[in-house]
Amino acid sequence: MNQNKLQILIISVVALHSFILGFAMLIWPLQTLNAVKWGYEGTVFFPAQSGLFLLILAGAYTAGIWIRPFAWLIVASKAIAVVFLLTAWKLGAGPNLMLIAALFDGLMGISVALAISVPLRKADKSATTTS
Repeated sequence: MNQNKLQILIISVVALHSFILGFAMLIWPLQTLNAVKWGYEGTVFFPAQSGLFLLILAGAYTAGIWIRPFAWLIVASKAIAVVFLLTAWKLGAGPNLMLIAALFDGLMGISVALAISVPLRKADKSATTTS
């Protein structure tokens, strides 16, 4: 797989993740929170608003396919998400699932950063030639 296709694949997967989570939070906010054992007793406004925010991010992430500097937005937002999730978890503001979410957000951010900044090594052609 060439560098460009790998970058597109990774950015697309991260954008799709944000789109699916955002859609679920916007359309079924309380059900989505209950599914991940996140107790919430307030109105649906703030959970639904977070869904809309995730949909907006998914669109910005998708722009990173065509406008590569936008891909750094993914790296920055995932780093911020990790700090937020770990801090909120430490303060007791959510379920233990936040640790897994922080891990996956971190992995997504690192994957994008590596895909857009570290060139793939070319295969050693001398090892593939036959005599």
